[in-house]
Amino acid sequence: MMGTIRWNFVIGLVSLVITFMSSITHNIWMTTILRSVYSFIILFLLTFLFRWVLGTMAGFNKLAGTDEQQEAADKEKGTALDLSTPDEEAALHQMLKDSLDPNANAVDPGFSPLNPPKLSTKGNSMEPGEMAQAVRRMTEE
Repeated sequence: MMGTIRWNFVIGLVSLVITFMSSITHNIWMTTILRSVYSFIILFLLTFLFRWVLGTMAGFNKLAGTDEQQEAADKEKGTALDLSTPDEEAALHQMLKDSLDPNANAVDPGFSPLNPPKLSTKGNSMEPGEMAQAVRRMTEE
């Protein structure tokens, strides 16, 4: 098929609008809406038929005499998978060798671990009376 379904909707909506505008002056609104919907459906389906015919004609011109070649190419698609990465293999081997070397794991002299300050709670410096006053003020607000 040629094109997308968007063409069907556009042509159908154009026919709906034209039918509605031309029919609203001569008919009641229910008849007008019904005829507009019918024209949308009919032209929507006719557009499908037209797109199918165009796609078929274009397909015959493209594939004239090459059906066997196309089938052979389709059978071979997706059968080969290449998983080699030759540029990265040497670097990977070198990294593995370096990780196994005991001298390679020496700590960098410029490195120092993070020592965040320890979290501690403040001592209970408020008297029970002060805490009661604070609660009373918060409940009043």
